[in-house]
Amino acid sequence: MFDFLKPRHLRYRSVEEWRERENITSFWHPGNPGLEARLQRHLTQLREHLWKRHLKHLSRDEREQVKEGTHPSLSHKGFEMAKPIFEEFRSQLAGHAFVEEATMVTQHMKPIIFRVKVARDATWRVWQEHIPPFYRGFEVVVTRAVNSKPELTRESADKLIPNGMTEAQVYAHLGTNARVTLGKDVKSLTYLFHFPPPPPKVDPKVGSMTVVISKGVVVDRQFGE
Repeated sequence: MFDFLKPRHLRYRSVEEWRERENITSFWHPGNPGLEARLQRHLTQLREHLWKRHLKHLSRDEREQVKEGTHPSLSHKGFEMAKPIFEEFRSQLAGHAFVEEATMVTQHMKPIIFRVKVARDATWRVWQEHIPPFYRGFEVVVTRAVNSKPELTRESADKLIPNGMTEAQVYAHLGTNARVTLGKDVKSLTYLFHFPPPPPKVDPKVGSMTVVISKGVVVDRQFGE
């Protein structure tokens, strides 16, 4: 079937590509139930389309296993049978620098999934040619690595919360849990570093930090034990 005859959402090679190309930031729209229902329907249809296309490329034995319900991907009981296939899959990814981790995951009576963690800045354009949505009957889920928070010390604070940073950026970086004190032409945001979670990681020797803001931007940082 020619691509131009397919529904628009079935022309993409991955869910990630579809989301970016169509600017889909969320599948949940409580204020617009019609849009939410359409996006959920298209998501299901795209996954089914990608699976059917993959199914055609399986070996005869693998297609029979899927048809008979004995394929190792279909249940946690197939974990041991799945291991050689997973190792084959992982070895094919080993040469790609953007791949940080590949794991095989499942739950009781749930399908087995191959999960690949890629670098935080790796988009579908980087990995789509190398990481398929399915591999020999197993669904492949791609996630991005989460950058660990940097340490906040007296020495690093100048770089993490530099002069000129806006008040909104301070809240985004440290959170909104601050005691606000208003002064003449300045606002002080005092953070006591014992609230969960403390973003970023905090030097235990630093008990509190006050960010001094003037005209909407940071002008100084002060510390308390």
